[in-house]
Amino acid sequence: SKQTMAEARRLERLKAMRSLLKSEMEKSETFSLVLDKTGSKLEEINHKLLSLEADVKVERWRSSPFSDHIRHTIAPISAALRVFASVQELERSLTMMSSDGVVLGYVSDVKRLGEAMKLLSSSCVLALTWLEDTIDFLTENGMPDDHPCGLRFKTSIELLQELQMAEARAYLRGGSLYTALENLQTEFERILEEEEEEEEGFSEANLRLLKAIIKRLDVHKLLSNCVPVYIKIRTTVIQKRFEIDYLEKTITEADNVQDIGGDIDQWRLDMEIAVKEIYEFESKLCYEVFADVGNKDVPLRCFGEIATNSTVLPLLRFGSRISKCKKDPPKLLKLLDCFSTMDKIRNEFNRLFTGEQCSEIRRVTRELISNLVNGVCEIFWELPCQVELQRPNCPPLDGGVPKLVSVVTDYCNKLLGSKNKAVLSKILEIDFGWKNEKYQEELLTGHMYNILREIALNLDAWSSSNKETAVSCIFMMNNHCHFSALRETPLGKLMGESWLSSHEQYRDYYAALYVKESWGKLLSLLNNKAQAVSSSSSSSSSPAKRKRARESIKRTLQSFAKGFDEIYREQSNWVVEDEKLRWKICQAMVRTVVPRYKSYLQSYIKVLVEEDHSSDGKHLNYTPKGLEMKLKTMFQSKVEETEKRYNKNSHFVMDLGLTHNSHLTLEAI
Repeated sequence: SKQTMAEARRLERLKAMRSLLKSEMEKSETFSLVLDKTGSKLEEINHKLLSLEADVKVERWRSSPFSDHIRHTIAPISAALRVFASVQELERSLTMMSSDGVVLGYVSDVKRLGEAMKLLSSSCVLALTWLEDTIDFLTENGMPDDHPCGLRFKTSIELLQELQMAEARAYLRGGSLYTALENLQTEFERILEEEEEEEEGFSEANLRLLKAIIKRLDVHKLLSNCVPVYIKIRTTVIQKRFEIDYLEKTITEADNVQDIGGDIDQWRLDMEIAVKEIYEFESKLCYEVFADVGNKDVPLRCFGEIATNSTVLPLLRFGSRISKCKKDPPKLLKLLDCFSTMDKIRNEFNRLFTGEQCSEIRRVTRELISNLVNGVCEIFWELPCQVELQRPNCPPLDGGVPKLVSVVTDYCNKLLGSKNKAVLSKILEIDFGWKNEKYQEELLTGHMYNILREIALNLDAWSSSNKETAVSCIFMMNNHCHFSALRETPLGKLMGESWLSSHEQYRDYYAALYVKESWGKLLSLLNNKAQAVSSSSSSSSSPAKRKRARESIKRTLQSFAKGFDEIYREQSNWVVEDEKLRWKICQAMVRTVVPRYKSYLQSYIKVLVEEDHSSDGKHLNYTPKGLEMKLKTMFQSKVEETEKRYNKNSHFVMDLGLTHNSHLTLEAI
């Protein structure tokens, strides 16, 4: 019959629910904590259920074929009550542990409480289903609506429905899970603040605690509450590390790079430390702390916020401001240093500062690189033109190497040195790439030739401006010596052996020309009188002729001494800075002057002694030895005099701001 088929289906349904109940009961066995006292609500429910069970036993339903179904209804209700007991025990445990500092245990209990709440909800759903089906079954089989057993079942349904809401209430303000999760957030912030004061990195113990807390908060959808706290505290840590005054400095075109050289060096150090140490550590820390969160973009976004809100942007902006200072050769070297620093940290920088949050950092970095590249190229390509601008100035009066020459050659050596050449080539290559042009190393070499060509033209002009040939010879000799001494330098190696050898030849040529021009005329005094001395000193000459010869010799010696003193006095301020060259030219003067003077004296003494033996040496201003010693003291370079010998207008000023129209075009190079 239809009624029999309905009962059969209901029995099958009860059997299926019985199987599900058995599974839920096995799951509930994993909770080890059981309450001795379940609280007033638990006691009330339990009391009513026990009363219900007693009534069922004494009623006529005991002998009914459906009594098993009634007893089975009690089982899921009992399971729900046992879960509720575990929930209450866990809540009590969390209340006690909130003050004893056992964080990992607390996190574990929060996890268990959340799972127990879910199990309680599912157990209540199962028990309610059993109760409702049992009531329907009994009603269909003749149980009246007002039967005590049915009424108690209905009361139990209301109580189970209330228990089913326990999970939702636990997450409301004041609820057990709400309070526990709030405590975890407070502990999370406390640990971060504790580490903020530490200077030796992040402790492993605290790192484990943070990871455990973050994982639990993420499960409960509370990650958004702790990420801003983490960002704020770690940002503060970095800002305290870089409390530096120079980041706020204003730099204008009136500022010399030398005046802020210390700040630039400190910036380079700070930039490297920031990227390779500080931000590298912060990135790793973010990925470790948030390793277990469900959203894998969180560490990247979190680090991006920290980086953007901390010190890296002020550091990058200060680097850009360096390019605004006054344009001069020292600035180019500093810009090369700055670019070198950025190039050293390039790989780490590109790896760290990715993601949308770091877009401003990347933009400011591109601006910094652009300013450095443009600043270097602007100064570098104008160097020959700036050397040419010094041509109207006067050469040093002492015949020494002009400061322009020594500064420019030293400057070129620095540019071509192992430290700067590779950086300069990379910058030029970048600049050409931006213009869609191909850079070749020959461009750098050719530009150095252009600089030296302008120096050579300046030297020719300055040499021609000297009216006295002797000082012009000393001037050219010194400068050719300066260039020939560049053999072991980067500039000398670039120019080659042929170039160096030609300067050595010119050095020796001008040294010989100087000796001829300075001492030739003076020595001619001795030559002009040689024949007269020879003829007058013969035995056949009359006393009057020999007397005139002696007087002539005296006048010659006096003229020679006077001329020598004038030359010595005039050239006493001239310098030959190279010690070997100075010794060489002094030896050349000694070989040229002293033998001739000594030969003449021998003739003079012979004639003079014939008349008056007491007059030996009486009219002699210099002995050959004395003359030699005095010649060897010439061209002594004194540091004080060397510093003063440069005309103030002969310095390598290179005020690029005055020559906006002096740009060399790419084609001109």
